[in-house]
Amino acid sequence: MSVNINPQNLKKLDQPVVLSANPGGVGTVDTQDPAKPLPVLAGPLDLEPGDRIDLYWKDAARPVSTYEHPMDEPPISDFVTLAVDIRDIQSGREPVPVWFRFTPFPGGTWQDSDITLIRVKLEIPGGVDIDPATPYENEALQAPQIQPAGVITSPHGVSVIVAPYLNMSVGDRISVAWDDRRIDYPPLGEEHLNRNLLIAVPTEIVEAVGSSPSLPVRYEIHDVVGNWSKHSPATRVVVDLEA
Repeated sequence: MSVNINPQNLKKLDQPVVLSANPGGVGTVDTQDPAKPLPVLAGPLDLEPGDRIDLYWKDAARPVSTYEHPMDEPPISDFVTLAVDIRDIQSGREPVPVWFRFTPFPGGTWQDSDITLIRVKLEIPGGVDIDPATPYENEALQAPQIQPAGVITSPHGVSVIVAPYLNMSVGDRISVAWDDRRIDYPPLGEEHLNRNLLIAVPTEIVEAVGSSPSLPVRYEIHDVVGNWSKHSPATRVVVDLEA
């Protein structure tokens, strides 16, 4: 049976692991199904019958999940998966502290694990898609603008302008598609927010794709926790490199 142990003699408890879909944190994909809680892994732990694990999510006053090792089960040395109701998960700018408390039966000295800091961001870059008939396109995003305007006759000096969008955030990664070629913009910093972004199209990409009477140009955004904007509406560009 478990005994009352001095906390100084207890071994260190590893921080819990939040099993979110993206290692960057908790996003909309983790919370879209109310019937599917978010799993959190605690351990490894040496558990005797009656030992209890309480999981805390931001609020130290109330555990969001509890596991008690059954009295009719043998002792184990293993990980335990705890389930967090998605109603307890709220978006925030600052990372959320998550930890668990181990209490041996029948009421010995409890011990807290190390803390995991997890980012929770439930706002989709660009906002919610306003037209479900186009499942991979988000009409809430503005179509990109192209410089120079008009017919593109030179592969040099071509840029794509992405306008500010809803939920624009530090760490967002924007990718422009010039036809089927991709240009990745560096993650956004504070200085990029709420302003137009000028994204250069490399000369070699313009040359490789070549001329077209209606070349599609669009962009997409992934944020720090993996939320995806879907594709923007396309801007059709006339490219005539033989002119």
